[in-house]
Amino acid sequence: MLGMMLAAVEPYKVYNAFSIVFMVLMVLLSIAMIIIVVLQQGNTNNLGAIAGGAESFFGKNKARSLDGKFKRWTIIIAAAILVSSILFFVFQILKNAL
Repeated sequence: MLGMMLAAVEPYKVYNAFSIVFMVLMVLLSIAMIIIVVLQQGNTNNLGAIAGGAESFFGKNKARSLDGKFKRWTIIIAAAILVSSILFFVFQILKNAL
């Protein structure tokens, strides 16, 4: 049943649908990236070391803090943007090859 449904769909329409999905995904990921980067605090490592902030609780447990979570999500979203843009490019090449 599924094979017959897939055979009835034209490949050009499938590539168009995937292209639209990847474009929407990239826009949503980009908006999420902007929000997360704006919410992050600036890098004050040098000032923290002078004032003794590097030895504080937040200096030792930086990965568990909110800034550590923002940094992790920034990396994850950046990787997702990279993968989705590569897949979008591949689908565009395949669509043009038809």
